[in-house]
Amino acid sequence: MSILIPQLPDSAALPIMAEMALCSDPSTLEPTGELKNSQAYVMATGGFPVEEPALKLLRHLIVAAARQQGFPERRPRSFLEFEFQVAEILGGWEPLWIDDVPSGESLRNACWTFLTVVVLPDVAIWRWPPSAVAESDKAWKGRVLGGGRNAFQRIHRRVLSLDRGPVHPDRWGLIRELKEDDFSNILERPTIGSNPHVAVCLAEEYLAMRERLSGCSAEIQTRVYREATKDLRAYGVVQPLDLLPREELGALIRRTFLRREEMYGSAHLGQSELAARDPSVHNDPRSNDSLPAAPSDSSDQQSETPQTSEAPTLEPPSLLRRLFGGA
Repeated sequence: MSILIPQLPDSAALPIMAEMALCSDPSTLEPTGELKNSQAYVMATGGFPVEEPALKLLRHLIVAAARQQGFPERRPRSFLEFEFQVAEILGGWEPLWIDDVPSGESLRNACWTFLTVVVLPDVAIWRWPPSAVAESDKAWKGRVLGGGRNAFQRIHRRVLSLDRGPVHPDRWGLIRELKEDDFSNILERPTIGSNPHVAVCLAEEYLAMRERLSGCSAEIQTRVYREATKDLRAYGVVQPLDLLPREELGALIRRTFLRREEMYGSAHLGQSELAARDPSVHNDPRSNDSLPAAPSDSSDQQSETPQTSEAPTLEPPSLLRRLFGGA
């Protein structure tokens, strides 16, 4: 049965946010007494309201993780380690799960507003300090109110999409290894990032690509990822990626990345080195025909991936031409 997390409407959260915006010392926002709000409510559905000890445990664990990074006196240069620890905590906090499946409560924005404003307001503004115009700053409000960019809900989204599974020896390893831009590249594309089956395979290959192209610039790595993702999304129009078995999906994603690495990374890595890293892609005559290329769109190429001296100007045949037998 569900454990019901209190929900706090935006109308009740905004006055508290105004106080948070004026605060320069996170420690002054430390909650005292019970973790409640008179305007919070729980859904009138089956389940039991979360008990106070569970909320205090969540706060204790996250504050302890923040203290390891300097909370509340200083902020680290990178929050990746802190957010990885928060991901582990949220992955094990019982009210968010029912038999390893996310509960309905974990998907309600108003629940995350309550957890941010009532349970963890000091940690929230330590991680995302208010700007000088915080009351009119929509970006900062998004970090406090529930939603995809909320200070803690965004981390929970990583847990939902990048969980390798409870039997994996390094269950949360993808969240530990990926960087902030990597999360954006994967999770901000709903057609691939919102499906754990696809997102995990994509993240695994993303890390493998970054290792293979460690001698290339970040610009080349980003271009390889963007173009490979376009190819996969185009292929997904013909064959839904989430219906492929894990092994087949992983092989498809790898072939897609290696094709783009060969195209854009060859200026930095010799063909022999690329072949040595995965000989099957270069030795198998079927590999070039196993995946339709993405539709050619010159305007999209110019806006998202500006031409560089390293990249060739010729693109593979478009998806439609390959499907209908064009050259």
